[in-house]
Amino acid sequence: MSTSQTFEPSLILVEDNETLREELALYLRDEGFAVRGVDCGEELDAILCTQATDILILDLNLPDEDGLGITRRIRTSMPDLGIVILSARVRGIDRLEGYAAGADVYLTKPTRPEELTAVVRNLFGRLKPKVPTAQWQLDIAGAALHCPDGNFVKLTGNETLLLREMALSGPYANHGKLLSMFGDDDQSEKINKARIEVLISRLRQKLAPHVGTDTPITALRGRGYQLGFTMTVRNSGMAA
Repeated sequence: MSTSQTFEPSLILVEDNETLREELALYLRDEGFAVRGVDCGEELDAILCTQATDILILDLNLPDEDGLGITRRIRTSMPDLGIVILSARVRGIDRLEGYAAGADVYLTKPTRPEELTAVVRNLFGRLKPKVPTAQWQLDIAGAALHCPDGNFVKLTGNETLLLREMALSGPYANHGKLLSMFGDDDQSEKINKARIEVLISRLRQKLAPHVGTDTPITALRGRGYQLGFTMTVRNSGMAA
């Protein structure tokens, strides 16, 4: 076990091979890292919204959403997060696609745990705080949307969850996912859709004076809803 007294980064390991995930997580914990292991993008999103995280280590061959898709949207919504791809894809084009998606480091399996540890510590040392820029930031823990002009919009719990989903889901938040998040199993789909439309409408009214447009959230027919402005997620999650 590492005897270093320096602060170690917190990690999320995204790997669908349970044996590999548990063995690697155990090794990293023995090295002093705080590690959470998940097997898919949906579980990753849930943790990112409840736990402050420094670095992601993720496989590319994952169920439902692959690692490249996850890398692209997380790089957009959480630009300060370190991303290490750990994949069995060894072709040069795979590496190029990984870096183009936003990965900081691309490692191929099998990788010695000692090398991964060195990579994580080196990357963490290079993740220096960036000069703040004027941008929209969703503060999940504080339930507020911070505006580029320094003001902020206070949000309800459901409004925070909705904006979080829109930030993390990529181009748009689809109807099905929103129904699963905000719908009531005892109600009809028609009633649940109406509930979401009311939530969207109220949030539009709240954001419009700050965004400078009457349509800060656009409905995409047959698909879902899309934000009309670029927003990042402030990774200040509540304690796990």
